[in-house]
Amino acid sequence: DIIGIYHSHPDHPAVPSEFDRAIAWQQYSYIIVAVEEGKACDFRSWSLDEHHQFQPEETIMIKG
Repeated sequence: DIIGIYHSHPDHPAVPSEFDRAIAWQQYSYIIVAVEEGKACDFRSWSLDEHHQFQPEETIMIKG
């Protein structure tokens, strides 16, 4: 099962854009990675609420 979708925002923050919101579906997590100078520098996860607005989700990084 697919539980989420991720993509990057080169030279932009890890915040959903209007385009992201327009094409998003409820019940999925959307992980956005901010990339600066070719390197990932931040990531955040978002979910779409019943008003079609993104809400931040808690993220937990697991290092192996």
